[in-house]
Amino acid sequence: MRLAALLPLAGVPLFGWGCEGHQAIALIARAHLSGAASQAVDRLLGENPIDPSLNRFCKDRPADPMADAATWADDIKNIEKTGEWHYIDIPLAIARETPDVSLWCAPVGPLLPGKDRTGCIVDAISYELAVLKDPWRNASDRARALRYIIHFVGDLHQPLHAEDNADRGGNCTSLAFFSEDRPSNLHAIWDFKLIEHELALNRQSQPRFAAALDERFSQHWAEWGQPKIDVVAWTWESHKIARDTAYAALNPPIPLERVDSQTDCSTERDRVAAEHIAIGSAYDDAAEPVIEEQLAKAGYRLAALLNQIFPQ
Repeated sequence: MRLAALLPLAGVPLFGWGCEGHQAIALIARAHLSGAASQAVDRLLGENPIDPSLNRFCKDRPADPMADAATWADDIKNIEKTGEWHYIDIPLAIARETPDVSLWCAPVGPLLPGKDRTGCIVDAISYELAVLKDPWRNASDRARALRYIIHFVGDLHQPLHAEDNADRGGNCTSLAFFSEDRPSNLHAIWDFKLIEHELALNRQSQPRFAAALDERFSQHWAEWGQPKIDVVAWTWESHKIARDTAYAALNPPIPLERVDSQTDCSTERDRVAAEHIAIGSAYDDAAEPVIEEQLAKAGYRLAALLNQIFPQ
């Protein structure tokens, strides 16, 4: 099914990657779900809805259940203490890939009073996949796991969720973004600012943006939409993009920090601000095609994962 057929369900205004990117990924995935997987997803989410009293950051959400669920994990993370599950801090200076990422990823831990749950995005995906696949778990737990997986697959394809340069994944940086008066940080620029800029430039709505991505990358479905799920490989892929594009395309580039450096956010922000790095058209030209490919890739891989979990 092509994504264009789903557009009547997805008429939403523009908002940042927290909403826009995650929902685009879910809509792309929806267009490539098998009939059985699509029905199973809708049944699980429909019969176990999100608590209507939960304060949702994305106020305007599409009717599609997957796209609506795609941002729930951000809404709930302070309540369920799962903030650490959204990323993995592999130092940007690490260039050699390894199948063992445990050095940067604590195992998923229990919810304890006053503490965040331990873990990282790699172990969180594994943990929630086990819940979703378990036929003996109650439907509410499995729906919750599904919402987490929809979100985490998206997060993992945002390159700054798979690295740290002693700057908390780019959050502790200070950069000028086009003509904006206030400085921004590299993480926010990759999360939503570059996408917002592109959509405004092309006067393109979020659902049309998602449909265009699906159309542009459709020839890669056979490659990216295969049922093999390799979360660690996806992690290193994102890490490499962070190193080779997100940071390397800056002018001047931010130096690679020592692996054992400790993050002092204010100090790092001031240090980067002193470089007077400006994000403009040249950086956008390098980053935007990568962002768009990552969104499409995440959608196809999410579809492949769900098709595998809910076979015909």
